[in-house]
Formats: sequence, structure tokens, C-alpha cells
Amino acid sequence: MTIVRIHVALLIGLVAALLDPAAALAAPSTDGFVGDGAKIVIIAIGAVALAAVVAAAIEVTFRTVGEGKWSGDTAPVLSALAAQRYYTRVLYGLAPAGVASAIALVRGVRVSAVVFLFAVMIITATALRAKPRPLHLMPIARVAFNAFVPAAGLAVALIPGAFGQALIGPQTAFAALTAAVTTTFMADWLESRFETDRPVWTAVIGSASFANKLASEIEDTGIRGYKVVGYIGEELAGPPARVPWLGSLEDVRSAVRQESIDLLVIAPQSRRLEIFERAARECLDLQVRMIEATALYEGLLGHVPIGTINSAWFQFIMHPRYSPSSPLSKRALDLFVSGLMLLGALPFMLVCALAVKLEDRGPVFYRQRRVGEEGREFDMLKFRMLRPDADELWGSMNEDEMLTRAGRVLRKTHFNELPQLWQIFKGEMSLVGPRPEPPELVNELSGLVPYYERRALVKPGLTGWAQVRCGYAGSRFGTAWKMCHDLYYIKHRSAAFDLLILLQTVHVLVERDREEQLPAKDFILGETIEFVGH
Repeated sequence: MTIVRIHVALLIGLVAALLDPAAALAAPSTDGFVGDGAKIVIIAIGAVALAAVVAAAIEVTFRTVGEGKWSGDTAPVLSALAAQRYYTRVLYGLAPAGVASAIALVRGVRVSAVVFLFAVMIITATALRAKPRPLHLMPIARVAFNAFVPAAGLAVALIPGAFGQALIGPQTAFAALTAAVTTTFMADWLESRFETDRPVWTAVIGSASFANKLASEIEDTGIRGYKVVGYIGEELAGPPARVPWLGSLEDVRSAVRQESIDLLVIAPQSRRLEIFERAARECLDLQVRMIEATALYEGLLGHVPIGTINSAWFQFIMHPRYSPSSPLSKRALDLFVSGLMLLGALPFMLVCALAVKLEDRGPVFYRQRRVGEEGREFDMLKFRMLRPDADELWGSMNEDEMLTRAGRVLRKTHFNELPQLWQIFKGEMSLVGPRPEPPELVNELSGLVPYYERRALVKPGLTGWAQVRCGYAGSRFGTAWKMCHDLYYIKHRSAAFDLLILLQTVHVLVERDREEQLPAKDFILGETIEFVGH
């Protein structure tokens, strides 16, 4: 059934082609001419491709039946992990390129130009999607990225036209772009349905407690493509756990076969060597895959549970490909975007400065001492929101009572952060990075939160991965929770990731009343660490 669903995804090209029905009935355009010879070639290639697919399907079917893989106690022919991977390639790679090429062909573009367009769009999509990104956790950035990929492929295909005769006319290019982008929107919906219908059945090798926590976080995060179906290990005494017990480690093969497990997750503090030896002996011939919990959290949930890692996790910093300073592309992005934003925000900044000054004749800016890259301290600028004598009134009045009228507006609109654009332009900060904290808090948390001082490996940012995922998180425990996301960003930072975070930040700024969702404390701080204060 999974294989059928994958091939059905190709049909979205037929639906998207309906976006340009008039072109199919119109006379051939000046974009090119499709002669009888070209049609014969296309039919021949299509027939050969179809014959290859049919032959492969028959061969796989007979081999599967012969090996008995369709019996009730075995895993499916294609695991959910592989199915999701193939389905994604079809939906976001082949389908948009096929739809755009079909429209170009219908509108009379030369066959050679159509083949070139198809190939370039496929290559561009493959290149842009080669590096895994947590798009499933970034709804707005996901939509923008999915629309950008076919647009980038089409733009690359049009480059030769700038140096000679255009391969594709502007009207055809616009129709192809519209259809390809619409196809990706349809693909997003189809992918969601597919993941809901057949998630990756996941089993934890470890304790019932860890399995319950993992199942809860996957559910709370809204990830539909994975489902924890049980745990393998020592059976829990007492009331049944949220996820069922599937057997002991010695029963791992039978559990995988009976429950059609796609993924085994090794819980922290497990007997890793024993598990690897048992899995290699029992499951190498099965389609099940295995991953450590920390890696799963990093790839699926977009954070590093610092309570379950050790210093070995930081070995990537010493890898030859890791850059200890901000890469050139990231700095260029900071200069370009902050420069544009400074020009665009200048009128608003003048109005804000005037409003702050006229209300009480106090200073326009408020300087906060913060810890930056490599532990260097700097003064972070903000438009002042509190009364000029606020420092003297701490303890006798709460913060809301000390807010000025202009300050309330600045806080609500986040315009109080605008002066930091100049600090980004100067190089003291970056657009995206861990949020800078006061020295006192850094000193306090460094003794409580594992590896907290290592946030200073990169420049602090105006926004960041932790900000878009964790919200305000003003408590000490919330700050540690943001640290888990800061480590993820430090490892995966790039100009492309920064752009996605900036897009998602726009969504966060307009989203109201975000609730702070925190996992179990031992995921962040470990089971043996007590965290006083919330």
C-alpha cells in the first residue's frame, strides 16, 4: 500500500496542469515547435520508462512473495522511513519539475529546452534539499522554502536566455512557476496525510519512563510522522506504562517482526555495547533502523537534551570542517539585512526616540551589560521603556508599574529592540544567534546548567532558534531549555538556516499568547542535578 501511495503522488502533476487549461487548447506559441519526430522520441522514452517501472514492480513482487515478506508476522516491504524519503523526493522534486516541464511542452517550447528545464529543476531541488533542516518545526519558513526551491530551479534554467535567445518565454515561465509552486503546496498537504496514515513505528530500547517522555514530547510538538509503539527492556512493575512493553532485549527480533518496527531508539544510560551487539546479531537482515536518543532529539525535535549528553558531543567543534568563527556568508547576510532594515526602520526609530524623550525628558536609550562572543562583555542598546529612576525602585514596584506609556507600546511592538540593528551592523551581534544574557545570570547558570558557558562560542543574536521555539521562557529552567536549542544552532548554523529562522521570527512576533512548553527536567539537566528556582 505504501508503494502505491508513492506512485499516486505523481498524479498531482495532472492536477496542477489544470492551472493552465487555455494553453493546451491554444495555437503553438513562439516559444518553440514540437514536431512529429520529437513526439515520437517523447513517446518512446516514456514507453521505455514505463516498461522499466512495470518490470521492476513485477520483479520486486515475485521476490517478495517468494521470500514470504507479506506474511502477517513480518515488516512491510518498504519501511515507513524509506517510504517517507521516497515520497518526499517525488512530491518536492519530481512533481514540481514534471509539472513545469509539462506546461512548457504544451505551450510549444522546444523539446531540448523542456528537457533542460526538467533537469535543472531536479538538480537544483536536490542541491537545496541535500542538507537536512528542521522545516517540520517551522511552518512559515517551510512554506516559503518549498515555494523557493522550484522558483530557484526555474530561475537557473532561465540564465542561458540572458546570453542569447530565451529558451522559455516570459508567459510560459510564469505559468510554469505558478504550477510548480502550487504543486508544492499540494505536496505539503499530501505529505501531512501520508505521515498521519503511516507514521514511523518507533520502539525504545530502555526504560518505560524514557519511552513515555519521548512519546509525550513527540505528541506535544505536533509531529505526526513518528509514533512510539512500545519499549524493549525490563518490564515495568506496577500499573501499565503509557506505551506497552514489547519484551526484553533478547526478544528484540521477534518484537521488530511482530510490531513491524521501523526505528529502534537507544535510551540514554543504556548498555550501548550490549545493545549494539544484540541488534547486529538479530536484526541486520531486517529493515529496522537504529539511532541513539540524542541523535533522534537533534534531528527530529530540533534540540540537544543537555542532561543526556557528555563532553564527547562537542567533538564536532574540533572537526576539520567546523569553522570556529562566523562564516563569510553569515557575516555578509548580517551586513546586507541589517543595512536594509536600518534604512527601512530609520523613520520608526526617530519616532520612537522622540516619544521616549518627550514623555519624561529622560535618556532615550537603555544600556544593558551582556555577555557576547567568547565571553566578551558589551552594552546592548534598547529604547528605554521604564521610568528614569527604575533602578532605584526595584523591589518596591513591579516592572509593569514602572513602564512608561511609550514603553508599553515599544514592548508590545518589539520596537525597543531596533537599536540593536546598529550593533549587528558593527559586528557586536548577529541577526541570529543565542540571546545574550547578563553577566550575573551567566555566572549563576554556568554552575547549574551543563555546558552553559559554551553558548559564547558564537555571536549573540537579535533572534535565534531558541527564541522561535521556546518563546520568552523567562524562568531559570526555561533559560536552560533554551540552551538545548542554542547548542543545536551552534552545530547547524549557516546563512540558509539564519534566513529560515528570520522568516519564522516574523510568525512568532505576530503570534499572541504563546504558551511555554517544557519537557521533563531530566532531559535538560540530567537525573542527578537539582535545579533550585523556577
